[in-house]
Amino acid sequence: MKYLLSLVFGALVGISGTFLHNGYRPLGVIVSLAALAMGSRLIRNMYLSKLASSLFGIGWLLIIVRGSSLGNGGEILIEANLFGNVFVFGGLGLLAISIFRKH
Repeated sequence: MKYLLSLVFGALVGISGTFLHNGYRPLGVIVSLAALAMGSRLIRNMYLSKLASSLFGIGWLLIIVRGSSLGNGGEILIEANLFGNVFVFGGLGLLAISIFRKH
């Protein structure tokens, strides 16, 4: 159950970051990355498991990849501008630090 919760929580953080990162420039991307860092730390400290942290990252990444690709109507939620790139690559860096860091 904790692994499913980690996956769903990562997806929820990804959804909120996808909608927020480009909304209130530059504060939106800062808040989105801060939420990602805090959520990742919460999962890591709550479950003390690298698998739970990895599933959090996978849940976040699935949403980010879907938001970065074209939808049926040609819409794209994470554009390839400064804020989109900082959100995606900064988020990946934060997740890598969080997952590979010692407890």
